[in-house]
Amino acid sequence: MRQTWLDVAKGVGIVLVVLAHVLTHSKWQSAPWVYFAISLFFMPFFFVISGYLFTVSDRQVLLAKRIRGLLIPYAAFLGLIIVGMLVADVLHGETPAPWQVRHLMTDAVLGGRYLTRELGVFWFVTCLFATQILYNEVALHTKGPTDPVMLIFVAGSVVLAYVIQAFWPDIRSPLALSHVPLAIGAFWFGHLLREGKLDTIAITLAAFAVFGVSVAAASAGIDFAFSMKNIKFGPPILGLLLALAISAAMLGFIRLFFHGAADVLAPVAELGKASLVIMFAHQFVHFTLRESGLTSDIPLIVLSIGLPYLLYRLLKSSAVLSPWFLGQGSLSFSIDRMRRTLASRAR
Repeated sequence: MRQTWLDVAKGVGIVLVVLAHVLTHSKWQSAPWVYFAISLFFMPFFFVISGYLFTVSDRQVLLAKRIRGLLIPYAAFLGLIIVGMLVADVLHGETPAPWQVRHLMTDAVLGGRYLTRELGVFWFVTCLFATQILYNEVALHTKGPTDPVMLIFVAGSVVLAYVIQAFWPDIRSPLALSHVPLAIGAFWFGHLLREGKLDTIAITLAAFAVFGVSVAAASAGIDFAFSMKNIKFGPPILGLLLALAISAAMLGFIRLFFHGAADVLAPVAELGKASLVIMFAHQFVHFTLRESGLTSDIPLIVLSIGLPYLLYRLLKSSAVLSPWFLGQGSLSFSIDRMRRTLASRAR
């Protein structure tokens, strides 16, 4: 059964993603501070939500499900936005040279940190895919998130993440695989919350403790800059703990508020259902509009959310396109429909 409050959480999360990316290029005086506050947790927040939704599955079943739900839409949107970028360049009178197209295609195959600007957010999907597959493999051999083997695995992953930050911060691994160790920590935390291994009081006390230590550390001059894509995870362990504490507080607040305001939050839940499409498309909308002369933050934020949402609704209504871009519906039916359409036009 679908938990609508988690759609609300994803909706809140994707709005924060768009807000952060637009404010990165904003001239608003307070934009850097707002961006910094959001960046402390906004990407780990999605991995926590994914972990909350996780259930242990047969490896082949999960692999097929994730290829269909993540990798096929990833490839479809990657191709669509690359075409959109090339068309936008031509319309602006800047026809890409062959070497530029080759470079763009090479970066598209490599993924991860090789993708920038309009394609910069795509790292998240390949990282999430690898995280889910790897975590599930360990979960198949353990008895839950508090199993000693699982705890050792997660602890080792988080330590590895900070080793990568310390010694290879500029690493450009294919498909963002170097981001997986930290993502596993956030994913595991979401699974832990789902299993109810921590009661509300314990979570609240732990969150306040992390907030207090973080404030003290920041006052002492410790840098808390957090960017998963750029291998900046904040101070060792504490940076992740702060992201998890904020994520837990956000989830708790949303769940509590949702029970008394489900109707009010319905539009946010709709954005949550469209969050993957908005994730894929919002930077293309943002940069295209900005390069066309629109620089006002609020219209950019609204359009960078609204236009991808309209695209989501269009794709959802199409039995042919939905399997490719949303991972919903029958691929075989879609292929058959396309084959029949091509055959009829060829006559």
